[in-house]
Amino acid sequence: MADLISSIKYIKDGLAKLPPGGPDGYQERRKALEELARGIASDLPKVKINERYDGARVSIAGVRASSTSGIDGALNNWIAAARRQLDKTGFIATNGEKENVR
Repeated sequence: MADLISSIKYIKDGLAKLPPGGPDGYQERRKALEELARGIASDLPKVKINERYDGARVSIAGVRASSTSGIDGALNNWIAAARRQLDKTGFIATNGEKENVR
């Protein structure tokens, strides 16, 4: 469970540092997202990231998520799935980690 909590924090921090998108910032944001994905793949446990024309799939620490909007959406969906996994196991409630991963 500690892997999930540290992975959530890592990804949330990385997403928060991304430059804004939009018509003028698309290329810069896209490059930053690719760098974040490479960092996730090298720094976190059990990572698989697959991006295709129809969306992206992410598996980190045994939790999977996908999105048709690309890596950004898949990572945000992964955070939600990891939180649900922690809630389901009761880890957050018994260890007081709720504030750190919400």
